[in-house]
Amino acid sequence: MLCKKLFKKLQDLETINRTMLDGLYSFTKKIVIIMMMSATAFTLALYPALGEKILYWCALLWIILLARLFSAYRYKSNNDSFTLNEWYVIYVLFAFSIALVVSSLSILFLNDLELSYQLFIVVVVMALSSGATTAFPTNYRLGIMYLVLTLFPLMVYLVFLHHYYLLVIVGLYLVGQVGMILRNYEHEVEFSELRSEQKVLHHVFEEAPYGIFMFDKHLKVVECNDIFLRLIDLPKDVVIGFDIQNIPDKRPLQAIRNTLTSGTQYYKGTYISVTGNEFWIDMQVFPYNNKVHETIGGIALIKDDTTEHKIQKELQYVAEHDVLTGLLNRRGFYVKMEKLLSRESHKTEYSLLFYLDLDQFKGINDSLGHSVGDAVLVTVAKRLTYALDNLCQISRLGGDEFILTIPSIADTLEKSKVQASIYAKRIQEVFEEPFLIEDLHLRITSSIGIIVIEPKNNNVEEIIRHADLTMYQAKKSEGHIAYYNEDLDEKQKELFALQHDLAYAVEEEQLKIFFQPIVTMKDEVLRSAEALIRWEHPEKGLLSPDAFIPLAIKAGLLSKITWWILENICEEISKWKKEGLWDMDYVSINVNSQQLIEENFAIEFLAALKKYGLETKDIIVEITERSLIDNFENTQEVISALRKEGVRCAIDDFGVGYSSLSYLKRLSFHTLKIDREFVKDIVGNPKELLLASTILQIGRQFDYNIVIEGIETKEQKELLLGLDEDLSYQGFYFSKPLHADLFRERYLKKNVTS
Repeated sequence: MLCKKLFKKLQDLETINRTMLDGLYSFTKKIVIIMMMSATAFTLALYPALGEKILYWCALLWIILLARLFSAYRYKSNNDSFTLNEWYVIYVLFAFSIALVVSSLSILFLNDLELSYQLFIVVVVMALSSGATTAFPTNYRLGIMYLVLTLFPLMVYLVFLHHYYLLVIVGLYLVGQVGMILRNYEHEVEFSELRSEQKVLHHVFEEAPYGIFMFDKHLKVVECNDIFLRLIDLPKDVVIGFDIQNIPDKRPLQAIRNTLTSGTQYYKGTYISVTGNEFWIDMQVFPYNNKVHETIGGIALIKDDTTEHKIQKELQYVAEHDVLTGLLNRRGFYVKMEKLLSRESHKTEYSLLFYLDLDQFKGINDSLGHSVGDAVLVTVAKRLTYALDNLCQISRLGGDEFILTIPSIADTLEKSKVQASIYAKRIQEVFEEPFLIEDLHLRITSSIGIIVIEPKNNNVEEIIRHADLTMYQAKKSEGHIAYYNEDLDEKQKELFALQHDLAYAVEEEQLKIFFQPIVTMKDEVLRSAEALIRWEHPEKGLLSPDAFIPLAIKAGLLSKITWWILENICEEISKWKKEGLWDMDYVSINVNSQQLIEENFAIEFLAALKKYGLETKDIIVEITERSLIDNFENTQEVISALRKEGVRCAIDDFGVGYSSLSYLKRLSFHTLKIDREFVKDIVGNPKELLLASTILQIGRQFDYNIVIEGIETKEQKELLLGLDEDLSYQGFYFSKPLHADLFRERYLKKNVTS
């Protein structure tokens, strides 16, 4: 009943006949296969961004396409199972179902993606919508409905996302396609009316918006129109009688030859004329039969899609290139990598991949602004492009991460490593000169992870994972360069296992509190202590915070560990006070900024002090300068709330970040802890001592309690003592961090008796 009702609606729009249906269904198989391949490639491209959602979309489209393919098979093998009218309704239903699924790309996914992927979807939807011109060649109303159904949701979402320039392109494309559908329809109607008349060739040749030529069974041109003359770039007196097999560009020839033996043929792609002009053509070639149905030649209709193809290429360029630097973006990089790995030469030759990350780039953005950061990225891109040869493909994956790929560098591993070393040196030279940005001289370094891609390695994701591991290894390496080796994978697995063990460290009572004394520089009287955590791993022994705190942050365990530390320190101080051993100004505790901005941190911190009867001055909260910079706006409010209640704060590792003076001015801290980097070389380098003196003067200007970290020798201490007798210090020269019991026994008793 549904088919009958639908047919009544369609019957007024079009006359159904066997010839028309044969044409529609004969083209279905090719359309379905092309769409399946396109949908699969599209799904793979969007999977990193959309995950399973795009798989569901692809599965639905495949189901409809398979059903449509089956209907075409049924039509060919048993077309008597339905009437002509019903077959046409089935065709229409499948066509519009596909249009609905394609249009759903915009509705379901466009709003959730970054710009490069949005542009990619725009290109895909526009490309798939072009099927409207061939889906209903004799019914312009249905063709326009198909086109609008596909593109209208996309246009609505482009308005919603404020992509007006894309909206204009899609709108122009829609208008152009509608015009083409109308012209195609007019052509079909006129061709039908004139088919039985002798005027048909003249009318079509003169009026049709196609390049048209007729040829005989010897492939010689017998008639053509002006548009065809423009495409072939020859005068008419030369073209008539011209053997098509003699055209310089042989790519369309196969379709023309096959028409004489296999019926209607198609060619879509590039065509270069006799004079070297390049066109993008869509050609359909039909056999021409005499009265006894003998093929005596053919007629070719050539649509010049050069302008449309250029627009699509421009959209594709935008989708695959970084707007800021003009380099390939993440999607463009993956496209190039797939091509690199599919090369025939890749079966036997090695290639190189360099993964670059700019060191401390976030500090530039935060302290100097994103405009300076963007200018740095553009300058880096220009320098890399200038310094490296044309073999090197440069991409920007996002942020401050760049990837350089060099295909087919050598046929042996040894030669490849030699070349890798040469290119790595060139890359490092790019960063030797300061970057002049807005009158600022910025010295920037990079960490480089190097992957030698072995022949036949076709796993892009694995290559990138290895590159990422290697780049982070480079950050820790001298010279900031690292080559991938299998040990990195093993190390990653070890870290994963360690992270798993860390989840149970609190319950298994494996975490221990250590205290490092902080004493006066002049007479080494105990002033305070820094509380430090250690992990007594059952297999790996005593681990420092550097080995497991980053893992705790990644695993979401930092909050649990921090509150455990605070609870134990409060309990320890409470015991010392009850035993009459407390004679220090404070104990300091390290708090990461991620923990500090946790909801209700200040409230819970004060509650812990109250629970153990401690005063707010008993514990100082230490925040590293690097951590403070990364989350300054969020931490500022929490620090102010703590200070109002009398809790004092300290800046730890002072001097290694950016814009330190601005933080000293905006937040009033109690203690300034000078990083060990400014102490380690003061004995042999007078300039380092002068730098340390300058930093001390800054601290004194803001009336800070100053603590020097990392003093390990008597010479270091004496030099600093000469700068300021009122300093306090901590370091291995006086004492290493000690377990709570040993610290109590060694220092608290002595302090009381003295």
